[in-house]
Amino acid sequence: MAAPRILALDFDGVICDTVHELLKSTWQVYRDIWGASNDGPPPEVASAYIRLRPALEIGWESPVMLRAIIEGVPEAELLQEFQTVWRQRILEAHRLNRADLSARFDAARDLWIRTDLRGWLASNHLYPGIVERLRTIVNSQVKLFVITTKEGRFAHMLLEQNGVNLPAAHVWGKERAQPKEDLLRALRQEHVVNYDDIWFVEDRLKTLQSVAQQADLRGVGLFLATWGYNTPAEREEAARNPRIVLLTLHQFCGEFAAWPRTGGAVPRGAAT
Repeated sequence: MAAPRILALDFDGVICDTVHELLKSTWQVYRDIWGASNDGPPPEVASAYIRLRPALEIGWESPVMLRAIIEGVPEAELLQEFQTVWRQRILEAHRLNRADLSARFDAARDLWIRTDLRGWLASNHLYPGIVERLRTIVNSQVKLFVITTKEGRFAHMLLEQNGVNLPAAHVWGKERAQPKEDLLRALRQEHVVNYDDIWFVEDRLKTLQSVAQQADLRGVGLFLATWGYNTPAEREEAARNPRIVLLTLHQFCGEFAAWPRTGGAVPRGAAT
C-alpha cells in the first residue's frame, strides 16, 4: 500500500520536542511538593533529566524522576529501572499518588499558559519539517489522528498555534484513559477500515512492542520515530523486530510511498 487511510501519530517525541517545557512544568510541581526555592533545577540535574527523558511514559511521572535524580540514583539505573523499580519506590517514600501528581502537573501547565502563553509556546518546538508535512496530510485523503498520553487539549493547542488545523476530535489524549492498542482498535471500528489501512508512528519502543504482540493488530504498520525520545539501544532492539520499522524524520517528512515498509537498521548518520 502506497499510503495509509489513517495515520496515527504520538505527539511528544514525534510531532513536538516538549522536553524543555516538561522540565519547567515539572520544576513547578517539584517546588510545590518539596519546597525548593530556585527558579530551576541545578544545571547538572537538568542535563540528567533531559538524557533520561526516554524513560518517562506520562507527565505525572516527571516530578518523580526529578526527585530520583536529585536523590542521587544513578542514571543507568533510572534508564533501565525507573518504570519497574524507582517510580514506585519514590512514590511510596514520599507518600505521593498518581492522581494528585497528575492534577498538580496539569494545573502547573494551565497556570503557565494563562500567565505566559508566549513563553509556554516558545518552550515547545515542533520538529523541523513537521508543520509542513502535517498540513499536507490534513489536506489529503489520509485521515490524521494524534493519540497521546498528553492531555489532548494541550496537544491540540500547540497544533493550532503552529497552523496545523486538525479537528479537536482527531486529538485523542490521556482523557480517553485507554492503552494505545485499544485506541487503534477504536480507530478501525469508528472509521470502518482494515488494520492494514492504519499506520502508527510512535517514539516509545515499549508501546510499539505492546501493539506488535496483539494478534488482531498484526496488520497495523508500526514505525519507531528515531528522532524522538528513545535510545540507541532501543533502536537496535527495534531493528531486530520484523514488525517494527525504523523511520527517520527525513523519511517522515517525505512522501508515504518512500517510507520503508520492512524492519531494519537506520542507515548510519540518518537517526534524525
